[in-house]
Amino acid sequence: MSSNKIIPVVIPVSAHLDGPTLLGTVRGLGRNGVPVYVIARGKYPVVGTSRYIKKLITFENDPPDEIWIETINNLLQKINVTNSKPIMFFCTENDLYRFAPIHKYLENNFQLIPTFDTAFQFLEKDKQLPLAENAGFLIPKSVKLERKSDLEFVVNSFRFPIIVKPLARHTIGTFEHKGLIIENKNETKEYIEKYLDNPPTILIAQEYIEGTDNDILFFMGSSDCNGEVRAFVTGRKLRQNPPNSGMMTCGYIEKLPELELKSKALCKLYKIEGFIGIECKKPPNTENYFYIETSFRPEIFNEITTATGVNLVYDVYMSKLGQPRKIKQTTDKGSWYDLLADFESIQSQVKQRKTTRRKILKKLPRPITYSHFAIDDPLPFVIRLVNKIKSKIKNLLTAVCKKFL
Repeated sequence: MSSNKIIPVVIPVSAHLDGPTLLGTVRGLGRNGVPVYVIARGKYPVVGTSRYIKKLITFENDPPDEIWIETINNLLQKINVTNSKPIMFFCTENDLYRFAPIHKYLENNFQLIPTFDTAFQFLEKDKQLPLAENAGFLIPKSVKLERKSDLEFVVNSFRFPIIVKPLARHTIGTFEHKGLIIENKNETKEYIEKYLDNPPTILIAQEYIEGTDNDILFFMGSSDCNGEVRAFVTGRKLRQNPPNSGMMTCGYIEKLPELELKSKALCKLYKIEGFIGIECKKPPNTENYFYIETSFRPEIFNEITTATGVNLVYDVYMSKLGQPRKIKQTTDKGSWYDLLADFESIQSQVKQRKTTRRKILKKLPRPITYSHFAIDDPLPFVIRLVNKIKSKIKNLLTAVCKKFL
């Protein structure tokens, strides 16, 4: 892309996001010379040190709409883009929900990624299920949990175990889990009923599909405004934290032709221009692909794509500018690793006697990308490591003081 066609990107973040999702997005754009401006809530000691952020503006708390608009207007004056609107890139679905009241203002001043109105329709998982089924995925038995009567229906009609998750990021309410596995009917009321007393918590209950974290498959792609996939990778998770229901701590690239076909078909149904992440679970020794969810933003592990040479974030940017795909997949191997989170996942499984360290440690295929470390942008990793060490020392000293004082 010629220099006169490089359009700056503004990333607004209403929920604190000082981690791999924002960092990978910033790096994916900045490595290609795109100026990236971030306006965000909270402190950013890690991502804020990235050499690829042109300017970081922070709020202590999520301000009212008027302050967001005023801040964005001031930034637009400084950017001073001519002949084209700058691009606004959303890194979480929560921000799509948060900025819905001012999205017309944003559309007037920016080119939005993902396509706002369309993506907004599918933020809640139950809205995704019919399209996923039409694309060829199997759908676990599912019920939306808004009231205690919904919970009674689950107890009386579901086969256990089940998994309970937020319906969407903006419906989490007081529910503090990414997913919670419920083993029997008695646990359902014990662990779930209290959340339904605290609206706006809205959850979804699904029958649990057997298998391990290693049976969870992922597709990540860049999609144009017609839902056509421009570039993609497929792979599978190795471990999550917490195991079976948490965030991926390591995973690897794997060619999965059947998942590719189903995912491309689903993207055509969504017709959303942007970064698309699709997850499903394929129980061992079966050909059953059970749908989990679709994300309309970069995944926490999206830098795994750099191991293949497929910079999906940048390709989405190119699509928005009407540019043809210029990236080529260089390898079908590669992996992603979050050292600290994976250590906690291993510790949890060993402590519960579900495995041993010798069995759980599996060599990851190279090249390996990491959640925070990058040779061209090392400072975020260094800062995070220092902060973690300080925290461990503080906790140790606190424990010692409590014991002896």
